[in-house]
Amino acid sequence: MRAWRRTRPFWGGLFIVAAGLELISIPLALDTLRAAIVFGTVGAGHLIAIALVIAGVLVWLQPGQRVFLGLIAVLLSLASFVYSNLGGFLLGMTFGLLGGMLTLAWSPVRNAEVRGPCHS
Repeated sequence: MRAWRRTRPFWGGLFIVAAGLELISIPLALDTLRAAIVFGTVGAGHLIAIALVIAGVLVWLQPGQRVFLGLIAVLLSLASFVYSNLGGFLLGMTFGLLGGMLTLAWSPVRNAEVRGPCHS
């Protein structure tokens, strides 16, 4: 499991998924899903949250696309400030920004570094 985590931006993806789940949990707790059909901004908040969760999972599954997905996560997190209760009361937006930045900053590890210096 540790080798798998080191070959992809695991923590960035985890923060992006946590941001999406946090952004969608507050409207669901307030029972506004019925109003999503009537009010466009609530529907946009749900779409942003779902897109963040998908982006976080794709960061884990396709680490080669980390720059694009990290940038998407940052932009969606900034959009959540407007469309989703100040970015999920700033918590979801902060998680999304942190996850997107961690994903953008991550770089692949070579095989020798994954195994460690003792196994050469």
